[in-house]
Amino acid sequence: MKPNIFYSSVVFLLIVSGISVFSVSANSDLKLNLKLNGVTKSKISIYSIAESKNNLIKEFPVVQNGESILADIPAKYLPGEFVVLFEYPEKANSTKPKTAERMIIMNNQDIEFFANPNYINNPDSSFFNKGETENTTLAAFALQSMKNMEMLDLLQNFLLKYDNQESDFYQTGIKEFNTRRLEHNNWIDNQLKENKELFCSNMFYFYYVPDVDWSGNAYQRQQSLIDNYFTGMDFNNKDILRVSYLKSWMDNYVNKYVELATNQNMITDLFVQAGQKAIEKAKPGDPEFYGWMVDYFFNGYESMNIQSGITMLEQYTKDPNCKTYKRKEIEKRVTGIQTLTEGTVAPDFTFTDATGKTLNFLSYKTTAKYKLVIFWSADCEHCEALVNKLYQWHQDNKNKIDIFALSLDESDTEIPKWEIRHKQLTGWNHILTKGGINSPEAESYFILSTPTMFLVDSKTNKIISSPVDLEGITEFVK
Repeated sequence: MKPNIFYSSVVFLLIVSGISVFSVSANSDLKLNLKLNGVTKSKISIYSIAESKNNLIKEFPVVQNGESILADIPAKYLPGEFVVLFEYPEKANSTKPKTAERMIIMNNQDIEFFANPNYINNPDSSFFNKGETENTTLAAFALQSMKNMEMLDLLQNFLLKYDNQESDFYQTGIKEFNTRRLEHNNWIDNQLKENKELFCSNMFYFYYVPDVDWSGNAYQRQQSLIDNYFTGMDFNNKDILRVSYLKSWMDNYVNKYVELATNQNMITDLFVQAGQKAIEKAKPGDPEFYGWMVDYFFNGYESMNIQSGITMLEQYTKDPNCKTYKRKEIEKRVTGIQTLTEGTVAPDFTFTDATGKTLNFLSYKTTAKYKLVIFWSADCEHCEALVNKLYQWHQDNKNKIDIFALSLDESDTEIPKWEIRHKQLTGWNHILTKGGINSPEAESYFILSTPTMFLVDSKTNKIISSPVDLEGITEFVK
């Protein structure tokens, strides 16, 4: 089991006490000494969650109550965030384990942590040793920040929705919000100065409160909030990229755009607009932060097949100052978008039909009006959700469309899953590609992720659309 790395500021409330610690070089490995209490036994796993990635550091299959474990934390993960995951029996005869997890920060100190998984965030039961700085400072910051934000959130929600902007009540609310906002942001400024040597200070940036122009209508007020979303963010500080909360913070930014939409087409347009504005904000900053922003939106556009967004990103791949890790992938997708346009003939491939005969996709004769090409993986959750819906729908529409399912499974764990799954999907033409994502079939269709689909006219073999879901198919297949 992997940890759930999305957490709110509540998880930051790590109250500490105990015994002394000592500091070591930031370039050295660190030691995490953990003592288990309150449960009979537990499996304990330690993960690095830097940059929203789960990297298993150490796993202890069985730790008994009262025992201590010592884990070496490699320097390459430091400074950074870690999750300690506990899997333990709730009762002596329990077969299904109960889980608990705790986020901690390590920078330049060895840490001792006394853990009771049943009360993992209770400072009376689970606590650090005396003299620990990173988690102590973050706990104090989170406590004060939540007190500040409680009233600010209340005022902001009121001002965003209130319908009588001329009233004295509304104007008083604006003054109170601005006063508290400035006090809060000035407090964060001071916290950053006082704790600039601590890694946890990189998390403070997410708690700035943006200014809002309250003079417009409800839509304009929300737009103003979005326009000022990046208030206080330091795009020159690439250490922020190591903070796992960065992705959730950006997800929140995108969701604010989605709240403005009234239909699906508007969501797509706003998502592209959100990406361009965010990237332009990051562009003058550190090249790695700039590149991270491009990669973040590429992942989003790719997962939703927003081709206009992917095309928009191409301009940034040509900027040598943009340190994106997705440059080649973006360029490949743009080429695919420009090549496999609606009305172009679909790329050909061979497959074996139910009788064992080898056929070509383009020369395949069928009475169905449409052919659907779907690239998928039996080991992909998104694919499984789509395939289940598609298969059920296809049972009543076999005379209208033929389905060609090209699996990109290639590992020793993936292929056995495909062997089982494709036999359950009767009535489809199944192809297990050789080379997976790098197979000739995937290359010719410019595939980077699954699931990806192409709806093709059976008579002309021309691409009609690239649907992202079943609804995109039924738009054509009536």
